[in-house]
Amino acid sequence: MKGILDSHLVKGWSNSDCVRPWQQAQMSKPTLRIPSRAIECHPDDHNCPAGRNPVCQYSLRSQKYVCCEDKKDADIPTCPKYYETLLLPCGNSVDSQCPRGYRCLGSLGDDSIKLCCKPNKTLQYREPEHTFRENRIVPRLLPIAPAYELIATFNDEQIAMGQLFDASILDRLADPPVMSAGVELQDEKLYTIILADSTSKSVVWLVANIAAFDGQLEIHRRTKSAVSYQPPDSTDKPVGMHTMILALFEQNDTWTQKDLARIAMDDFHFGEWLEEYAHVLPSQPLAATFYGYSTKNDDRKRI
Repeated sequence: MKGILDSHLVKGWSNSDCVRPWQQAQMSKPTLRIPSRAIECHPDDHNCPAGRNPVCQYSLRSQKYVCCEDKKDADIPTCPKYYETLLLPCGNSVDSQCPRGYRCLGSLGDDSIKLCCKPNKTLQYREPEHTFRENRIVPRLLPIAPAYELIATFNDEQIAMGQLFDASILDRLADPPVMSAGVELQDEKLYTIILADSTSKSVVWLVANIAAFDGQLEIHRRTKSAVSYQPPDSTDKPVGMHTMILALFEQNDTWTQKDLARIAMDDFHFGEWLEEYAHVLPSQPLAATFYGYSTKNDDRKRI
């Protein structure tokens, strides 16, 4: 136990009642006499209030058991591919801190968070959700993974999820992509396409109320965009790598011009946008992909 308590990871969490960094304490309601405080519990009684995966755990700060739950839109860590995840932090990568059969490994997408992991080659992973989570797009940038991969083609080149375009080839992204949802669309429905730069927090393309014809999107040069496509440029700020998320939503209702005019094109956050316009869009994209571009040339060594 001493090894866990001395680890740099746990020391970094000491300002929280919850040992797991993706969780927060469940708080009591404040009264005129007593301020809000972490709800106490007993580990054998399972008496924590309903919430997001509530659990009774020992608080290193308060020196007592308190109720903890997942933070809203928490980026809950998982073990690397083909390892079962035991949500038990293990500090300094010491296998002895884990149950028998488990190893202490860096979590998927964030090696600084160490978890107890058990090898299992029979595990299956659903795509595109796994790739979105592996690259920390979901839930950090996009709250829910899409049901399907959005096939996007720029300048006759079909891109792969996570593909990076450096400054020397940005001309390939000069025109908006041609897209296929990977699933037949419903002709009686309307759709929204949005392309957001999650690095600069801006919307660089938005087309709403798109009709489908014979199961395919009806987008052509005369289609009016709520936000015209803005191709990337080597002078874009901030300098460096930009992560782009291209998502297709099946609409619940028709966008009004008033709603479209109110969308914040700067300081854009997918989660806030989807909450505000839940009457128009579902929280899950029907299809999506992501890619990146850099304002610099890619000088990394190639194998």
